[in-house]
Amino acid sequence: VTPPEVEVRIVDEAYEKVPLDEKFDLVGMTAQTPVAPRAYQIAQEFKKRGVPVVMGGVHASMLPEEALGHVDSVVIGEAEEIWPKLIEDLKKGQLRRIYQANGFVNPSTLPIPKRELLNEGFYFPLKLIETTRGCPHRCDFCGVSKFFGFRYRNRPIQEIDRELQTLFKRGPVMNPLFKKILSFFNKDLPYFLKRRLLYIIDSNVAGDKRFALDLASLLKEYDLLWYGHAPVSVAFEDNLLKGFANSGCIALNIGFESFSPKNLKAMGKAFNQPSQYSEAVKRIHDHGIGIMGTFIVGLDDDDPGVFQRIIDFCISEKLDWALAFIMAPYPGTDSFIRLEREGRILSKDWEKYDSLHVVYQPLLMSVDELEKGMRRIWKEVFSLNSIYKRIFKRPWIHPLFYGVMNWQFHQLTKKW
Repeated sequence: VTPPEVEVRIVDEAYEKVPLDEKFDLVGMTAQTPVAPRAYQIAQEFKKRGVPVVMGGVHASMLPEEALGHVDSVVIGEAEEIWPKLIEDLKKGQLRRIYQANGFVNPSTLPIPKRELLNEGFYFPLKLIETTRGCPHRCDFCGVSKFFGFRYRNRPIQEIDRELQTLFKRGPVMNPLFKKILSFFNKDLPYFLKRRLLYIIDSNVAGDKRFALDLASLLKEYDLLWYGHAPVSVAFEDNLLKGFANSGCIALNIGFESFSPKNLKAMGKAFNQPSQYSEAVKRIHDHGIGIMGTFIVGLDDDDPGVFQRIIDFCISEKLDWALAFIMAPYPGTDSFIRLEREGRILSKDWEKYDSLHVVYQPLLMSVDELEKGMRRIWKEVFSLNSIYKRIFKRPWIHPLFYGVMNWQFHQLTKKW
């Protein structure tokens, strides 16, 4: 969406130093809530050097006045239709304080990202693609729906195909004989060697069933492995699971969130049925699809026993990968508004809103119990004994993929 005559450079501070002393006409920034303070620091450094700074993304959209205390301009909401106008205003020396689109972007007009601007050496050989935006669910802890809207907006299948062609070659991953030989050691090995891995970043890859099946049919043509996000209920959609499995789905990230119906109702996910969790896991596993489970701890109906319940479930049901996070009431979400109204927000230090620290007063346990309990889940789920039971004890599902992932988190938790 940037005019072709404008030179663009992308800097990822996670991998390289920000070039503060180079000459730029404009600095554009995006930051999630936990790193917003660091973004503001960088913005101030550029402003000292006379470089205008514009910021977008969910945090700046939720708190535009806060952001404007550190940057020159804020883009509220989706930026694709606004950005060319902002660049034109910059050229005229008429940069406005706030830019906001009228409504949401038509997904058929979304451009293919210029991935050549990224340094591929910085990243895992995993390609990312977005096929839908928006979500009709109103989970109180999530800002996605407020930012992208409360309905699914699907990109046209032909546009997704056009983007996939820039990432992969259509057809078999490799010569059938070579694939057969490599698959003798591990069925996923050919795909790892050829870097045929795709992450679909949508909030819910199964939200529109007809679209999801069309997407699966397209992905099958590329002979790759992919994973995405879906609700627990996908386990009871046999046609979808078959379509996903046949198209190379290696994992679904399932937000179990809680075993408490009271918690689920309060957060807006009453459609999750804890009594069906075990059956859901079995159904998904029966299709050869792994499960990345996520849980939220510190909810109002959580007592100190919640940590052991999550650990036991992850190990007994052989979740292929699982994380528990402390509920982070991001600014602008219903959970933040509620907790602030109740006087339970303990800190507005955004760096602590990383789902690893407690920033509100829990009801049924102390702050210390909550933080230590969350870390205990990670340490026990990613212990060597747990990894063996969940990943390497037959019957197994994609042990190469999940073995590497679990080992990385085992190494991480050893530092805690």
